[in-house]
Amino acid sequence: MRNRAFCRALAPVLLLTTMSVSSHVNAQELSLPCDEVEEKVKAATAADEVKRITAFQPAKAIERQAPDYPIEAARRGQEGWVKMSYVIDEEGHVQDPVISDYSGSRAFKRKALSAIKRWTFEPAMKDGKPTQQCHQAVQMDFMMGGRRGASGRFISAYKDVDSIYQQGNYVEADAALQRLHEKDNLNRYENAWLWNMDANIASGLEDWQRELDSFARMLPSNKGDEKKYDVFGDDHIAFVHQRMVILASQFGLYADALSYYDRLNEMEGQQQRIDEIAPLVTKIRDHINSDDAIKVTVTIDKRGNWFHTLVRNQFAFDNIQGDLDTVEVRCDTHREKFTVAEDHVWKIPESWGQCRVLVEGDKSTAFNLIEVAQTTSS
Repeated sequence: MRNRAFCRALAPVLLLTTMSVSSHVNAQELSLPCDEVEEKVKAATAADEVKRITAFQPAKAIERQAPDYPIEAARRGQEGWVKMSYVIDEEGHVQDPVISDYSGSRAFKRKALSAIKRWTFEPAMKDGKPTQQCHQAVQMDFMMGGRRGASGRFISAYKDVDSIYQQGNYVEADAALQRLHEKDNLNRYENAWLWNMDANIASGLEDWQRELDSFARMLPSNKGDEKKYDVFGDDHIAFVHQRMVILASQFGLYADALSYYDRLNEMEGQQQRIDEIAPLVTKIRDHINSDDAIKVTVTIDKRGNWFHTLVRNQFAFDNIQGDLDTVEVRCDTHREKFTVAEDHVWKIPESWGQCRVLVEGDKSTAFNLIEVAQTTSS
């Protein structure tokens, strides 16, 4: 599992910084509705009989304002991004936006939430009537014009961290890296290198979850407003996706692993990496189709929530250590919220489509989410 092969020297690229600022919105609009159940229902509630929706028109954007750039962050030259999920209601308004991750200033989160709540849509239509549209996702990028490289101070500090890392002193390198993380003036380019090194050090420390999370934060920082402004080349990004397939599969995050594999397949000139990882992908798919349970071990972090994309339509909770408040199931064609109980299997009608679970609870609460095979619960 050790991974040092992809370490690269940070090229000192310095460009003039301008104070023009922009907040870009990269929205992924999915095209199926959801019917929200307003009340929180008991875990033992019987599953509804839901039929596949056939006459459906997705919501259409009327106004999607970019978020305001926080003034202090702009003055510092700080850049970042915010990822959110949300629902469009029957009147075309955004409901229940939830931040799934972010990088940069905490003010980015406030501005992103404020902006998305002002978005308006022509509502989705189901059988000629307005309906909710579920399973929405968006990333808001906070980027400034002009400067695309790293500052001299960042380059010097990064090289110090890299030197310690190359000597195999991972704990010391981690301490030095945390001092860089505390900087409040890092741009997108610097953030990409920072999270890439974070993944390196996590691998050296054999903290595989952190390595996976760090790569997941590096990727959105890597992308520029044009491909020529991406931070890393395709070969490195292909390696990262290959690595993330391996890591995600170890934690039972099979939907994520298959998604990373799909992205790798979309890249040109990466057949060798695809072939190397193909046997693992076959094992993942075999496990999904087997009678064996899929266990995902989770600890709620300081955000107080956790997202998981299901690969089966049955799941349960086990060994809850702490307090879990609710579990919300957001599917292509339906949404429901439940209280959490152990020893209960939630059964989701296949007609609801792809489902994502949102679990909310206290920080440090630990539990297992079990994806249950169909034959196991029959």
